[in-house]
Amino acid sequence: MKAMNKKATSVLRAAVLALIMGLGLPDARATAGAPERMTYQGFLVDGNGIALGLESPRNYDVIFRIFSEQSGGARKWSEQQTVTVDKGYFSVLLGEGADVASESRPAFSSVFTGADASDRFIAITVKGIGAGGADVDILPRLQLVTSPYAFLA
Repeated sequence: MKAMNKKATSVLRAAVLALIMGLGLPDARATAGAPERMTYQGFLVDGNGIALGLESPRNYDVIFRIFSEQSGGARKWSEQQTVTVDKGYFSVLLGEGADVASESRPAFSSVFTGADASDRFIAITVKGIGAGGADVDILPRLQLVTSPYAFLA
């Protein structure tokens, strides 16, 4: 019986020690910075209002840019991705694409700082879908808004 008590006491001491040590360490999740990616979903149509990728999923090269204004304004960030569009619908993780020539691509989280951080608009350019293979800007730019859960952060 004493052997069991010693074993139980050792296990209890180890558990208490682990708990005390754990309380002294910061939680890595709490100290981590904001993710450098953001999900974005959309629906793309051509100039006639027909959904892209209507017959079967199709890949398009798309440039995503974030501006400070709905029209004009400062370009804050940009990247290019190959996007699969299925019956008009697409979903991407912004922050996982490639640089666009010499355009600015700072850390994604830095785009949403400053006094005007709530004024951010996404511009989308689909390459090669216009007349003669021209790139087409999808208009208007759409304002990026907070998801409800972010109010709790």
